[in-house]
Amino acid sequence: METFFVVAFSFPTVVFSVLLCVAIVYWLISLLGMGDIDADGDIDASGDFSGLMVTLGLQGVPLPLVLTLLFLFGWLASYFIDLVCGALVPSGLLHWLYGIAVIFAALVVGVLTTSVVIRPLRPLFRRAFLPPLQKRIVGTSCVVISSKVTEETGRGEAILDGAHLILQIRSQSLLSHRQRAVIIEHIPEKNAWWVVPESEFYSGDSAG
Repeated sequence: METFFVVAFSFPTVVFSVLLCVAIVYWLISLLGMGDIDADGDIDASGDFSGLMVTLGLQGVPLPLVLTLLFLFGWLASYFIDLVCGALVPSGLLHWLYGIAVIFAALVVGVLTTSVVIRPLRPLFRRAFLPPLQKRIVGTSCVVISSKVTEETGRGEAILDGAHLILQIRSQSLLSHRQRAVIIEHIPEKNAWWVVPESEFYSGDSAG
């Protein structure tokens, strides 16, 4: 046990020990209801950071989970490398250089292992964090399948995520059979959708 604490709280493993402790505290606070695990916390940011995460295979799950796994696997790699090799390295500058090399190697191991572990988890989080249908369907194109569409009646077919949806649609412009339209708003009390002709939507005439 003494060896465990000596290695875990000495350089370089102590770096990952601190990071892992921070992650554990975060999850404890979240589980106690004092904080929120952001459902939109997956790595979906724009810019170089997002591109880097995609390149490393760390996208598609909440960022706190990615970091926790990265710190955990980094800690395990650093701990066992230092446990085996630490005593062989003399103190001083050489030991600091050794520690930096171990941290780098542990990060590489952590990234590779985390990317493998989260791969089967991505579909679970993708389904759990999908926005409601009412939000996802706005802006989707549809085809009129009734004889006409007015402010009072009409039906249309839309395709969302490969699924064919038959919807009650309404329009202030008269639409005819097989005419294409774009869904712009949900009508909760009628369980229907306001649409505008596709040509009008893309020309900008529907603004306002």
